[in-house]
Amino acid sequence: NPPGGIAAAQRAMATRPDSRPLLAAIRVPALVVTGAEDKLIPPAEAEALAAGITGATQVSIPGAAHLPGIEKPAEFNAAAKSFLERNAPR
Repeated sequence: NPPGGIAAAQRAMATRPDSRPLLAAIRVPALVVTGAEDKLIPPAEAEALAAGITGATQVSIPGAAHLPGIEKPAEFNAAAKSFLERNAPR
């Protein structure tokens, strides 16, 4: 990525409002997946995110970092499949 694009993205992330207070308003099943080795969004942050959503499921994938769906696709897909099977409309 071009340096200017990266810098613009970082500025935008730094100035966006904190949306964590909105988590309690989520009223649908939610799955929060994180890589156990994620340094950008550490597992503790993902756990806090899941804790803010009533009934959310949180899965930490061992050996994955920030992109568990790419780094550990089988484990990610298993977590997503399990979540969908438990939460599919009947």
